[in-house]
Amino acid sequence: MSESKLSPSLATSRDLVLHIWPKYESVLSFDVTSFAALLYLQLALPGQFSVAYCANPDLSPTGQLPFLTHGLYHASGLGPIVSYVRKLHHARNLDADLNPVHAAQLTAHIAHVEASYGDLINHMLYSLNENWAGVTRPALVSMLPVPQRYYVPARIRNSHKARLQAVDLWDVPEEEEAEAEEERRVVFGKRKKQKLGANAGPLQYKKAFEREKVVEKAKALFDVYDRLLGNHQFFNGSKTPTTLDIIFAAHTHLLLDLRLPDPLVTVTLESYPRLVTHCRTVVSTAFSARAPFPPTIQQSWLSSLRCLFPWARSPTTRRTLSATERSPEAQQLERRYRLWRWGFIAGSVLATTGYLWYGLSLVLVQRGNVVARLGRGTADAVPPALEDDDDDDEDE
Repeated sequence: MSESKLSPSLATSRDLVLHIWPKYESVLSFDVTSFAALLYLQLALPGQFSVAYCANPDLSPTGQLPFLTHGLYHASGLGPIVSYVRKLHHARNLDADLNPVHAAQLTAHIAHVEASYGDLINHMLYSLNENWAGVTRPALVSMLPVPQRYYVPARIRNSHKARLQAVDLWDVPEEEEAEAEEERRVVFGKRKKQKLGANAGPLQYKKAFEREKVVEKAKALFDVYDRLLGNHQFFNGSKTPTTLDIIFAAHTHLLLDLRLPDPLVTVTLESYPRLVTHCRTVVSTAFSARAPFPPTIQQSWLSSLRCLFPWARSPTTRRTLSATERSPEAQQLERRYRLWRWGFIAGSVLATTGYLWYGLSLVLVQRGNVVARLGRGTADAVPPALEDDDDDDEDE
């Protein structure tokens, strides 16, 4: 995660662009963190930012999504984005109504949701083979440009493997329709029946036990936040969504609105109707009739070509502001950069001219030496016959 050092007062809200993963089916963004950033900006700065759907992390200044560009400023990752938006004088502080106790617990709750709930989401998307082959990989392939679509999905899956293995959420087999006495397989294009081995029964019990452990992890998480929500609309009895509500609802939104072939955790979540209602309430509050979906910036087809060549990373192009729209500090900074720019150009032209003049003078000097040597060589190479003729003429 990264953020630049420019003061927020130097940029205007017209340049505020949030770059997130694209939509997929009914999901507003295929990435939980991207959707959480979208919800936060929609509630804190309604109608004052734009959205750019992007599936190429190489376009980010730090190589990760989501990222925010605001004039000369950039922030990558949900934490830096939230921190920067809070500094804007026209942004609404979503956690301002929390009492000191709840405010002190906010960071711990957010970290717990991102870790525990995030692991369950990644388990559903990347660990279960049925979901990976049926939804996750095709979705990533449809979003990514060439040539990333051929190698990035596997790279993303491998990046989650170590974390999921550490929390015992990797390589959990999905339910299969087992035949009572035999299973079929294809050998050289023909169906062949094969008797199940003696360990077929224990293997099925092991699969069921591992899946049950995932369900228990999900229930333990949902029990905590179901009690924290209680009979209120939002966590901690807040009247409006807080940062915790946004992050939790972003995870729930992906499970509820993404149709997965193996809905292992989704079925458990649906048994908590208050958490389901909480997600719907947060989303409807963010995208209400008074605050519709922000405008979308279309990405150029040249973005896929940048992946083949070593283009320099840079934020999205900024719209040029008139002199009356810029603050005095911004005008002074721009004037200083303009002087440096022209000074650099003038110095480069002067240095290039001096170098070319010096090289040309060396060439001319070397050519003069060559001509002089050729002249001396021609004089020394007079044929002897011509010298004898000259002597005979003198004798006559």
